Amino acid sequence: MELKDIKQQFFTYRNGMLADRLREVGDCHKVIFGLNLPQIVDIARMAGIDKALSEQLWANDTTRESRLIAPMLYPREQFQISTAREWIESVECVEVADILCHRLLRYLDYAWQLCQEFSNAESDLCRYTALRLAANLDALGSIADPARLRHIAELELSRNCTLTAALANAILTE
Repeated sequence: MELKDIKQQFFTYRNGMLADRLREVGDCHKVIFGLNLPQIVDIARMAGIDKALSEQLWANDTTRESRLIAPMLYPREQFQISTAREWIESVECVEVADILCHRLLRYLDYAWQLCQEFSNAESDLCRYTALRLAANLDALGSIADPARLRHIAELELSRNCTLTAALANAILTE
């Protein structure tokens, strides 16, 4: 598939009511087709793994669905840590962070390194992404240092950040 084919699929499945609701609750994207996650997953399955297409879609940061599908298309074995850092730093909302972590970052050999690195980031969204990734790794049983994870979550709670507090609490509860 090419970018125009993906966009055509977005247009085909568009849901104006959902798009309007997302805008009402403050979604940050200029273009929202209103697709739900299962529809995006189906389109990703049809498109297949494609690094160049994934990068084109990620670069289209004004379109919600482009940012959500991009991590599903990137070949994991080719996703370099430098690219992971760039993508984490460019995350614009919680939904994108959640999908990036769940669909791509948690499968990488250096995922825990990213968690530790971004747990001290200045950006709330970068720290949220680090915590979300840590939660994904913990769910997979991939955390080799649970004491370090606890420390990261406790440190985040001490920041009193409304964006990350619930996630940090959930990690500590687990």
